[in-house]
Amino acid sequence: MPADLTKRLSIAIRASHAAGEILCAGFQMGAVAYETKSSRNDVVTEFDLRADRTIVDIVKSNFPNDGILTEESGQASVSENGQWVIDPLDGTNNFSQNIPHFAISIAYCDGYVPLVACIHDPIRNETFTAVRGAGARLNEITLSTSSHQHLEGAFLCVGTSIHPKLREALHKQMPPFLHAARALRTSGSAALDLAYVAAGRFDAAWYPELHWWDVAAGILLIEEAGGRSTNYGGSPFTGATSSIIASNSAIHDTILNQLKDGCHGDA
Repeated sequence: MPADLTKRLSIAIRASHAAGEILCAGFQMGAVAYETKSSRNDVVTEFDLRADRTIVDIVKSNFPNDGILTEESGQASVSENGQWVIDPLDGTNNFSQNIPHFAISIAYCDGYVPLVACIHDPIRNETFTAVRGAGARLNEITLSTSSHQHLEGAFLCVGTSIHPKLREALHKQMPPFLHAARALRTSGSAALDLAYVAAGRFDAAWYPELHWWDVAAGILLIEEAGGRSTNYGGSPFTGATSSIIASNSAIHDTILNQLKDGCHGDA
């Protein structure tokens, strides 16, 4: 595994900012036309695709022997040098409706172990970064998760799903959180939700199902900021898709126990 993680972080930041310029230009146009992918709720715009091509071109020009996996173009290559895992526009539904809450997520991984992370919010000019073993940052500020110790009074975020059955199951699990939490948010960008947990803005966030490109960068940010992430079964996120709970660590088991009974398998 190549040791030059600092250079890979620099390229991730450069690529995310280049993609961010494309997305901001599209956002200025107002509501953007979209097409559907796997279902009527799974959408893509021309700007997802433009951002994807830009990121891949920058990565390939600097690390031609690295593997690449992106949401929009799939697995371009596999390599023993590690793999870049890319979501060029996380929050496409927000973007298409001209809601200013979306991000670019880029991770460099050894299998399912993220080594470098970059989540860039181009609207707010916030860039969340991490290198394994070197901490997490927001621009130049060191990040740490919140210190909140209990579910009562917690500031929580829950992500729904594009799949109606998963939405229904999630809603059935909500009463304990509705009663206990100080606030409960749904933002529409999983990458930013995980970054916000790392930054201490949310005490915890969870989703019934996400893809590896949705979470790879966020998982490293949370770990390096002192938090914890698992699936609903309490195991690490490994595989193409999984549920995820991300927290400040202190309230993780409490949330895990509330959700476990409602999941099937790792869900």
